[in-house]
Amino acid sequence: MGSSLTSGGGSDRGSELSFVSETVTERIEGRILDASREDRPVGGATVTLQRRDAEDFQRVSGTVSDREGWFHFEGVDEGPHVLVIEAPGFGRRQVEIQVPRSEALRVELRPDPLWLEGVVTSASPLGSGVTYQAAQSLDRTDLVRRMDSSMGAILDGESGVAMRSFGVATARPVIRGFDGDRVLVLEDGQRMGDLSETAADHAIALDPAHVRRAEIVRGPASLLYGSSALGGVVNLLTDDIPTDWSRGLSGSVLSHGATVNRSATGAVRGLWGHDRWAVGSRVSARNAGDVRTPEARLPGTHIRSVDGQVGSAFDGSMDGRVLRGGFSLSFEDRSYGVPEGIDDPDEEVEIEMARQSISGRVEWEPSRPGRIEGMEARIRGTTLDQREWERALDPLGAVVDEDLELEYLQRSLGATGLLRHGPVGPLETGAVGLELRGRSLDVGGDEAFTPGVVDRTVAFYTFQERPLTARSRLQFGARLEGRTSRTRPNDDFPGLRESRSSRAISWAAGLHQRFDGGWEGSVQFARAHRFPMLEELFAHGPHLGAGAYEVGDSELEDEIGHGVDLLVRRSLGWGVVEASAFGTLVDGFIAFQPTGRADPASGLPIFEYRATNAALVGLELSGAVRPFDDLELRAGVDYVRGEARNDMGTPLPTMPPLRGRFETTWEPDLWHFAATVRAVATQGRVAPQEDPTSGYTLLDLRIGRDLDASGRHLVTLRIDNATDRLHRDHLSRVEERGLPMPGRNVNLVYRWLF
Repeated sequence: MGSSLTSGGGSDRGSELSFVSETVTERIEGRILDASREDRPVGGATVTLQRRDAEDFQRVSGTVSDREGWFHFEGVDEGPHVLVIEAPGFGRRQVEIQVPRSEALRVELRPDPLWLEGVVTSASPLGSGVTYQAAQSLDRTDLVRRMDSSMGAILDGESGVAMRSFGVATARPVIRGFDGDRVLVLEDGQRMGDLSETAADHAIALDPAHVRRAEIVRGPASLLYGSSALGGVVNLLTDDIPTDWSRGLSGSVLSHGATVNRSATGAVRGLWGHDRWAVGSRVSARNAGDVRTPEARLPGTHIRSVDGQVGSAFDGSMDGRVLRGGFSLSFEDRSYGVPEGIDDPDEEVEIEMARQSISGRVEWEPSRPGRIEGMEARIRGTTLDQREWERALDPLGAVVDEDLELEYLQRSLGATGLLRHGPVGPLETGAVGLELRGRSLDVGGDEAFTPGVVDRTVAFYTFQERPLTARSRLQFGARLEGRTSRTRPNDDFPGLRESRSSRAISWAAGLHQRFDGGWEGSVQFARAHRFPMLEELFAHGPHLGAGAYEVGDSELEDEIGHGVDLLVRRSLGWGVVEASAFGTLVDGFIAFQPTGRADPASGLPIFEYRATNAALVGLELSGAVRPFDDLELRAGVDYVRGEARNDMGTPLPTMPPLRGRFETTWEPDLWHFAATVRAVATQGRVAPQEDPTSGYTLLDLRIGRDLDASGRHLVTLRIDNATDRLHRDHLSRVEERGLPMPGRNVNLVYRWLF
């Protein structure tokens, strides 16, 4: 049974939680359950007790349900009362009761669709559902309806999330103006072992067709996943190691076609389940030509890929004890072009990427949670071979010569262990974890512009959460991380042998408060620490794929960021409104700065990695209302301003402009219709030698139908940029070559669940 967080009249929380009457003779107890998930307990729910006084109900006490969903009140007056139950992700519920009563209450809560995107497990290992910083998620149906060639394109336009792209294949999320490895893109909570964070021409090594859920945590999220996540985390969750299954065969089939690049995608997943084990596999293929813009085709934007996976899982749970785990083997083979411009028909740059991964996971929970509530261990090993080719073409487009300009061979291994504990002293619940990570990277090719590197990381972290009152909770945590690295010489850097050792201390503290009328607010303070990347320290040479001559600085120091997040949300029966404001001061911020000069030998523009003290502040507003059961209206606006604090407020490069989004969704019966308007303002506040971009407005349309009542067959027709608007995205590296973004794109998506 859970213990109440309140007591009788003598409580140190003041008169607000005291009893109306001095006569206290009865007890109320009950359990709160999730009606949609086989009676799963709902922990952390706020339970308010109200007593009828004449014609009104007056609040007399409050408590919070424990991790098993139990709550109780001692010494309650006889007579009619009402319990008001509120929990993140669920609709508010009132239950009228008569005291005394002889049996425990059973209260079932139903999920609220307007709340679900705020319940993001990637924000905390504790899974309480309490929001301390801005977060959202997209489920499998959302992802299918938005299906595209990359996760960056799918997430673009979400609150606070923009897209850095250099062609379709390389699109990657940018959160609150932070790019590169300041935004961690994870696969099932672990690093992918790709190179997408290092340069604009490197792609995320996971096809969107295999993602069942995408979770976005905005703001510093460095404690759980690594010290560098100043901007946030995008966690892409798959079913490669299944956690739930039924007996027999199940799975899915997905197909996607698009006109803007004549693309075709097919993906199949199958799972065979038994009582205690399951085995599964998936495979997908994608083929797309060059992207069409309102002006012309954009050479060098094709994609070809084949992905596959096989894995197994077991469930040894019994007598209330949980024991489950599994492993997965996967591969990705991908080739894609890099835009070289419509005036360069005699050559092309193509990148070939091959990744192989092995992952394992095991979870344990005792039958009677106490001091130890559960443990989890994960491991992932990855091999990546990526090559960048420059090819000469004849007038018919056939390859007549090719040079291997750049080659990466990376081996990485990471392991994490997490222990969740129950009440310990003044702490109610928390977790401690250990992470070990290693990487070996060799760099070769005719134009290797960096040496290789070997780095090792060891980190210890802890999260703790404690209710302060019936409506307020405190979360705090810290991460201590140490890293050592040394360069690996190659033909272009034969004598470079440098070592670097750093320690990072990150911490976060957040306070969450619920108020009457559906209001709640949070404030979080955080310190994040980022180690410079290899390219920022040692780059010196042409990077053909990125279209830049990059110059690093080995004297660069670690970045230290201090940030504050404010979040206010109001939830009513018909809608949710949310506002968040943030500010981050970063000492030693490393910017990829254009110089306005060109390298005489290659002709490429010169970019330098320069350090400055930076400030990034911004605001995000969003709202969703349901005036009718089948009609939903959503709107949002976000803005970020980044500038160098020690350089007269000079703007930082590649800052997203002011953006707004309005979406209407109508879902009568088995149909769904949607129209989205995206408005982007002119970005005239630019860094030195950076070009401004004009504003634009895009219209996206969508119509779809579930072919059966169970939702197993789903067909969606989507038209992106329906008016074929000519526009240039400020964060696109293609824009720097004077080339526009994609034009009208008609998508057809079909999904079958079996």
